[in-house]
Amino acid sequence: MPEETELKEAQVAYGTAPADSVEPIILKRDGQPVFAVLPFEEYRRLRDLAERERVKAEIRWKERFDRLLAEVHSRTAQFPSEEIEAEITAAFNEVREIRYGHRGAD
Repeated sequence: MPEETELKEAQVAYGTAPADSVEPIILKRDGQPVFAVLPFEEYRRLRDLAERERVKAEIRWKERFDRLLAEVHSRTAQFPSEEIEAEITAAFNEVREIRYGHRGAD
């Protein structure tokens, strides 16, 4: 949650009301920009844009995952699920033996 400050406090700190500014106010430390004070509508626009991009990325990830899952299912459709599970268990136990030097439950 963003920190909120009264406009009067910001006006004292900056010598003018940031709300009067149309351009962002860049705050620097040791000559390097560290913060930007910008109009609330611009903040809201950027926040909403970031949220839309996050949702789009999540949708793309889910679509890719669904395609990969469908591909795996299509490649393994001719094998019974018991055979696939047995192969996975055998591979898991083989890796466990290599890594830890002992066998899992057979």
